[in-house]
Amino acid sequence: MRGKSFLVYAIVLSLGEQAILLFVLLLVLPRIGLHVPGWAVALLATSLAAYSVVLTRLNYTALNRTPIQSPGIGARGRVVQALDPRGYVRVGNELWSAEVEGDHLGRGEEVVVLRVSGLHLTVAPASENAAGEP
Repeated sequence: MRGKSFLVYAIVLSLGEQAILLFVLLLVLPRIGLHVPGWAVALLATSLAAYSVVLTRLNYTALNRTPIQSPGIGARGRVVQALDPRGYVRVGNELWSAEVEGDHLGRGEEVVVLRVSGLHLTVAPASENAAGEP
């Protein structure tokens, strides 16, 4: 998830959190006899909004970074979550978001890295590349 789709997701999620907080503070708690002062509601809502903004910025920055050490072309890994065409593979001790070139790959199948794009790998079944790749 990158760019605008991440930001839209983060905004919708933050608005949902705010709505739940206000629902509980303004409707649920008063029904059971707990009244929250207006200033406390405003403080909690503002704090949650600031927290959401800070975390969204940090996550957005982290998603756009290139890894310090990414697997090289030809590195081998295993499918952790089925690639249909997207899923996750383990290369070395790291879990990577990946997309398969070609057909669906099931869990446990061996893959070889064809391309690295940020934190996303493009892979192919290792058996297809056994002759020409390490």
